[in-house]
Amino acid sequence: MNIYRCIVFGLIMAASNSVYSLTVSEKLSALLQPLDSMSGTFAQQLFDADGTVLESSEGVFKLAKPGKMLWHVTQPMEQKLVSDGTVLWIYDPDLEQVVIESMAGQFKSTPIGLLSGDNTDLDERYMIALQGIGTDTQLFSLTPKEQGSLFRRIDIRFVGFAPESISVIDTLDQRTVIDLAELGLNQMIDEAVFSFIIPDQVDVINNVR
Repeated sequence: MNIYRCIVFGLIMAASNSVYSLTVSEKLSALLQPLDSMSGTFAQQLFDADGTVLESSEGVFKLAKPGKMLWHVTQPMEQKLVSDGTVLWIYDPDLEQVVIESMAGQFKSTPIGLLSGDNTDLDERYMIALQGIGTDTQLFSLTPKEQGSLFRRIDIRFVGFAPESISVIDTLDQRTVIDLAELGLNQMIDEAVFSFIIPDQVDVINNVR
């Protein structure tokens, strides 16, 4: 019986040690990689360096790998950002304008790209720290290694296996906080969502050509 207990205890300790031996980037990757698609609502706030709220917005979103996105701001002014992973359409109904941008090589380095991009090379792109908050909440802080990055730090908070919020501090010390809610993870999303049909009678600025 004692030998049996020792064997069982040894197996438990071995399994436990294998979990705790993961690096911080491996822990983050283990949370991000299984997220093939995601949808929900968001509330976004922009703060200046003193903590004063400069802008607030809210809306709905859908994300799917690799790099597909619908980010629909519904309040206070409507705006749609749609990407099929290659092209990004930015539609402002009030301005009656569509801007077309290339997503080649750009989406991966954006905060939203963490949720719907390839994250197998996190160590190459970021210095990553982990702060445990409670028993079920983890806060990962990512500092870009690339010189000239638009962001000084990205914080992503997970509750269980689901991302709860993303916070971005830019080079002017302004902070954007995006709280995510009503999440649907790894659900089927119609591919048509990630293709944009340009409305008639709008100005088109095509920066892809």
